Amino acid sequence: MKNITKYIAVSMVALLSTACNRDEIAEVNINPSFPTVTEPIYLLPNIQASMATGIQFDSRFLGKYTQYFSHTTANYIFDQYGYIANSDSGGEIWKMAYYSIGLNLTQAQEVANKNQRYDIVGLSKAIKAWTWQVSTDYHSNLIKFDQVFTARLTFDYGTQEEAYAEVVKLANEAIVDLARTDGKSDVSYTAKGDLIYGGDRTKWTKFAYGVLARNSNNLINKTTYSPDKVIEYVNKSLSSINDDCYVKFTATSTSDANFFGPSRNNLNSFRQSDFILRAMDGTVFGGTVDPRMANILQPSADGVFRGNPLSTTAGTVAATRIPNLWGTIGSGNSTIPGRYLFRDKADFPLMTYAELQFIKAEAAFIKGDKAMALDAYKKGIEASIDMVNRNTVVSTVAPTAALITAAQKAAFLSDVNIVPTAANLTIKHIMMQKYVALFGYGYLETWTDMRKYHYDPLVYETIAFPTLSPDNNGKLAYRVRPRFNSEYVWNFAALQAIGADKPSYHTEEMWFSQP
Repeated sequence: MKNITKYIAVSMVALLSTACNRDEIAEVNINPSFPTVTEPIYLLPNIQASMATGIQFDSRFLGKYTQYFSHTTANYIFDQYGYIANSDSGGEIWKMAYYSIGLNLTQAQEVANKNQRYDIVGLSKAIKAWTWQVSTDYHSNLIKFDQVFTARLTFDYGTQEEAYAEVVKLANEAIVDLARTDGKSDVSYTAKGDLIYGGDRTKWTKFAYGVLARNSNNLINKTTYSPDKVIEYVNKSLSSINDDCYVKFTATSTSDANFFGPSRNNLNSFRQSDFILRAMDGTVFGGTVDPRMANILQPSADGVFRGNPLSTTAGTVAATRIPNLWGTIGSGNSTIPGRYLFRDKADFPLMTYAELQFIKAEAAFIKGDKAMALDAYKKGIEASIDMVNRNTVVSTVAPTAALITAAQKAAFLSDVNIVPTAANLTIKHIMMQKYVALFGYGYLETWTDMRKYHYDPLVYETIAFPTLSPDNNGKLAYRVRPRFNSEYVWNFAALQAIGADKPSYHTEEMWFSQP
């Protein structure tokens, strides 16, 4: 018994000694070839790629709400401003925010802060601000920010007003961190992981101001809306198309090809809508045909441009049927070159100078400064034409493509149907030209604009709506339901608390567009 007691005592001493030296043992057992903490530069590429994929994946459905696309068959549920119940269709942005980017971005920010790489801290906060802005504009209510990425098994939802405030806080913090001169910020180090701006802090600062401009300008219906603040943010944001924010694709394999490219074959059943066609073929703008139309829309075999109305079966007659967005008929594959932003190697824009100039034009118009509004409006169109040329691959074989010439650009900008006098400029001019400029990438920003103006046909001239989904009760869509497999399966009680269990939840107007 005495020996047993002695053995136990010795064992306890050894155990306590081991516990006291646990940190030392952990350090000894660290294998530098298999680090337990990932450097931020190795997390950033996937984070940035997810920014594009999240938007593109859900834009297949969102493109119907904005009437950029229609389905080839009648009565497709998203053409009817509805949704697919018990499905993750339309849930990729939610997944992007909470999973694909989620903790990866949090870890990148925390490790960068610990290592005093404040440029990465700043760009991480700018991306996080963008992520929450996108997510709330798409879904409305988000998980409370003091609960997200915690060990909780269920999560409560905050308000959209809280989400907008969080975006402002993060964007402003990003701007401060990006301006820091202390620490160990190193552009050559950051550029290894930052495939968007190559570690350029000035451009990330402009991006953060762009997020603030979007955030502020979405609130035009509120008494607190400040056109001057929006204009200030735009003036500090992207200053030319050289600042445009692109996620790059090399298409060395299908997995690295643009989600909208023919190799991925994700748009085979999509056709350009009749509304985007009317915005460009002269119907809306006094008979003036937009020179961008030949580059971004697709003519039928007989050379005539057509658009397919929502919830309508597309024609199949060879001469008049509408090609897909790659300019062909049939499924996509790697031998098809594609067109404009619908190519395997096309970089995907997250934010552009053209968009921000239209934001400035809108703010100045609301302020009553029509001279400033006209100047920004014209710059937005110019930048959009330049962007189309930048993303056009010249081809003399079908589907053909040619650059817009300087003469075509000048003629378009001198046409009073397109660029009127300041006195004759209307909000319809600004929003319809912005609608055209954002085709192919700015799906969420366009939908946000449409909801701000409550789908007003005086602003979105000639827009028409199909028979709506029965769940809509005669109302248009104003939000997308949270992701089914994370929220409706595992967090249903919290959804009930905000009314998201109702079939018509997607038609409830968001906070941002209300007075």
